Amino acid sequence: MEKYDYLIVGAGIFGAVVAENLARNNKKVLVIDKRDHLAGNIYSYTDEETGIEIHKYGSHIFHTEHDDVWDYITKFGEFNDYIHTVDTRHDGKLYPMPINLDTINLLYGTDMDAEEAEEFVKSEAEKTGIKNPQNFEEKGLSLVGEKLYTAFLKNYTEKQWNTSAKNLSADILSRIPVRFSHNNRYFITAKHQGIPKEGYTKIVENLLASDNIDVKLSTNFKDIESEVPATTKIIYCGQIDELLDYELGTLPYRSLKFEEERTTDSLGQAVINEADKDVPYTRSHDYKYYQIHQPEVVENETSIICHEYPADYERGGEAYYPVNNEESEKLYQQYVELAKEKYPNLILGGRLGAFRYWDMDLAIKNALELSKTLN
Repeated sequence: MEKYDYLIVGAGIFGAVVAENLARNNKKVLVIDKRDHLAGNIYSYTDEETGIEIHKYGSHIFHTEHDDVWDYITKFGEFNDYIHTVDTRHDGKLYPMPINLDTINLLYGTDMDAEEAEEFVKSEAEKTGIKNPQNFEEKGLSLVGEKLYTAFLKNYTEKQWNTSAKNLSADILSRIPVRFSHNNRYFITAKHQGIPKEGYTKIVENLLASDNIDVKLSTNFKDIESEVPATTKIIYCGQIDELLDYELGTLPYRSLKFEEERTTDSLGQAVINEADKDVPYTRSHDYKYYQIHQPEVVENETSIICHEYPADYERGGEAYYPVNNEESEKLYQQYVELAKEKYPNLILGGRLGAFRYWDMDLAIKNALELSKTLN
């Protein structure tokens, strides 16, 4: 352990980017991960029979508005030109999502133009009489009215968070757009978008290819902590409450469960959201539709479909994303102060370490910014 300048705990995209930058500046880095594979939640692998790239932890579509992030990550793998669109299933019928002009006309059985639809939705929202929304449900009703909210937002969200929409912050919904055009691009502001042609795992492998980097998988930080010299700097990408033995309590997270099936009954697209309460999962993924650079895979009669179920987080289980609110932020900051006392050489990073619900591009951007500081 003495030969390493840095120990990075977590071999996901954040840890891999920091490792690559440090190694390029002649630092010796050890990267460990408690899982038996690289790439964290973006881990993917190829199904030998079909050639389909399986996203083990659900769909990951790379998208960014940041040129520097795109220029950096494309040095480590080529991306195809996939543009993400999503339909939501409600009462057996598919609707474009996020809500756009087509969604509105399909639901109401109308043929409004953009101006008419905007006025109509405004009038539906005004019928609710909500002027100062205090929670997710009130915010949704005040934005789009009762029918659109109930059809597409209420049940999906309550499944996702396993609580009444009235218990959720109105801020969650402020990020969901309503469009009065036919544009159905999911990531409407993304300047760059695509899927790695060789998969996400290959990109992480390329990031960690330096001779200055060693990797140890199936390795828990707690198991090697006593071997880490006091002079070694630690970049910790895991849960801070777990690191500190939940001394101040458990931070709130949401978890996910995935159920795969091999079938000839294709979705016809990459992702369908399930808006109705009686469908227990929130999304279905048909992974082959990401591989537009491989027509033979897309046209294969076999699909590998994954149903994504929201799940409550249990201590010691998989934490997929943090539940950010005023109370959880206060507890996180208390943990940060405690970590400074117990681990003076430790820097927190990544989605779990920073306790932030980052997309991939923001994880990379924050990793690049940290690397600049460290170097």
